[in-house]
Amino acid sequence: MKSKWNKKAKQILKTELIKRDISHEQLVDYLDNIGVKETKAGIDSKLSRGTFSAAFLLQCLDAIGCSYISNEDLQNVVKEPEVEYKTTKKIFYKNKKSNIRLLDISDEYYSLNGLYNSVVSLFTGAGGLDIGLEQAGFKTVVCVENDINCRETIRFNRPDWLLFEEGQKFSQGKFEPREPGDIRKIDVNELLKFANLKSGKVGLVVGGAPCQPFSNIGKRKGQEDKNNGDLFHEFVRMVKGIKPRAFIFENVAGITQSKHNDVIKYMIESFAGSGYGISYTILNSANYGVPQRRERFFLIGFINFVNPAFPLPTHIKDKKAWEVFTKDFDRKPIKKPFNWTTVKDAFENLPSDYKKRDDYAVMNISPKVVERMTYISQGQNFKVLPMEIRPNCWKNGKHQGQDTFGRLIDKLPSVTIRTAAYNPAKGMYIHPFENRGLDIIEMAALQNFPIEWQFKCHNRERITLVSGGKQIGNAVPPGLAKALGVAIRKQLHFIEKGQI
Repeated sequence: MKSKWNKKAKQILKTELIKRDISHEQLVDYLDNIGVKETKAGIDSKLSRGTFSAAFLLQCLDAIGCSYISNEDLQNVVKEPEVEYKTTKKIFYKNKKSNIRLLDISDEYYSLNGLYNSVVSLFTGAGGLDIGLEQAGFKTVVCVENDINCRETIRFNRPDWLLFEEGQKFSQGKFEPREPGDIRKIDVNELLKFANLKSGKVGLVVGGAPCQPFSNIGKRKGQEDKNNGDLFHEFVRMVKGIKPRAFIFENVAGITQSKHNDVIKYMIESFAGSGYGISYTILNSANYGVPQRRERFFLIGFINFVNPAFPLPTHIKDKKAWEVFTKDFDRKPIKKPFNWTTVKDAFENLPSDYKKRDDYAVMNISPKVVERMTYISQGQNFKVLPMEIRPNCWKNGKHQGQDTFGRLIDKLPSVTIRTAAYNPAKGMYIHPFENRGLDIIEMAALQNFPIEWQFKCHNRERITLVSGGKQIGNAVPPGLAKALGVAIRKQLHFIEKGQI
């Protein structure tokens, strides 16, 4: 009987060390920080025999920041053999230069129990992030979105996703009006009650505050933006109140610029203080099967799990790119990625009758602009135009846009699809084979939306270019979201089993 409890104590400590990726050598330093002197050899011996005092166990747990162990954790550590802890740890690949961990997601399905599949979606937009998470096995339960057209799109495509649209709030004994979907005016408890969820019993909280304050295209005001620059505070508030097992915060790559460092620092410190282990990086959509070279910033957090991992790329440009990507890894991945998905691949999958849809729209192009397009081959832009047919704004040399009025390359993923990608003057958005701009359905295909997903406008039968472009251009490509979702699901599965 005594040996059973010795083994249980040993496995509790080893499990918590593995969750946090803490070696025995590092544990020496952690213990030293709280005034406990130990050696690596001493720790090796204690954990090998499994005979150590309760005081030593408590000292170690306190030193590594383990504030509690649930009954579920206790059950898991006695059920799982030690060999499986060592085996599953090998799912991680570590970039020694950036300290980012990645894991193979080719074996996609990993089960989760009950409500830990649930997703609370903030800043939902047209649903790109949620579609991908759905494909990864999660279920969006409730959405918060203030754009009325995005809400119509969600309502049409996923009527089972609850939309929090309450237009008034009961406060201090009276009802106060509020804009539907205004996250600043929504209390955590009323959102949970509306969705029939409980704090601490949610799988994921996900979302990205509006990206314009941090975009390289915009004015880059960051948190100083008076309209939306402070909305990341609301994301933090929601996560702290909902207490999910994990969360995803996404934004444009521009948020990593030095002038926005305070935003990332604030979020890391806020979440770490709530017990979340944090990782962040920039992921390229093309590396996950999306026909678009779109980079997005992701910050992910897991409760009581240090340095969570991102998905290993499933696609890559070529062999050389893969060698460069993995050159700083602690070990070489066995599986090789597929080649990038291209513009041609995306367009060939469109049904022949898609132009009959209500969400089809394309920009009217004048004969003069069409003539200009005839001079431009794939990969070229306005700079190859004869000076006499350029508009004045392109003649003086002050216009520095490298993609402006460019033609897409069919054998590569597209450039980033922004909100005005239907307008050839806004980037490399001329159709690869035809003398016109991209239509809304083509934009959605390059953003990797499922072909059956339809975009809607409030009180209109047909989509407008502006609304369609905004909904699509602001979205997270579902293929990228799915890859991240599978990586999170896989880690949650092993955490739940006590295997990492």
